[in-house]
Amino acid sequence: MKKQLCTIGIGTLLAMGLAIGAPVAQDNSGQAAPEGTHGGRPRMDPNRQVKMLTKRLNLSDDQQKQVLSVLTDRQQQFENIRNDSSLSQQDRHAKMQSLREESDTKIKAVLNDDQKQKYDQMQQQMRERMQQRREQGDNPPAGSNK
Repeated sequence: MKKQLCTIGIGTLLAMGLAIGAPVAQDNSGQAAPEGTHGGRPRMDPNRQVKMLTKRLNLSDDQQKQVLSVLTDRQQQFENIRNDSSLSQQDRHAKMQSLREESDTKIKAVLNDDQKQKYDQMQQQMRERMQQRREQGDNPPAGSNK
């Protein structure tokens, strides 16, 4: 059961677009989750993701349009994968991972060198936070009965 919950949790986080989703989810603390939630956390819509990236990376208008196009396409493809009942959980995860990598490559293609460096740092920080969450989930505090 614990392993299954962990797998679901990781899949949910990855599906939200890890590097982009978590920082904005923190900005919404104290607010009711919007209709489009997944796993108790709001799904990031492409417009909010672009807004956050613009703030953190100082995107130009042209970059915002290009990134919005990539993220909108990715969101639609994620939904298609989520709704494909013929896929096993492992296949769904692999397709989403591949789609994430492909969209990250497209996003980086519109960024300048400084922005790419900041974007990579954002992704690294997200990976580190996910690793910490995984470790905390695997090692419950002493006295807990998991």
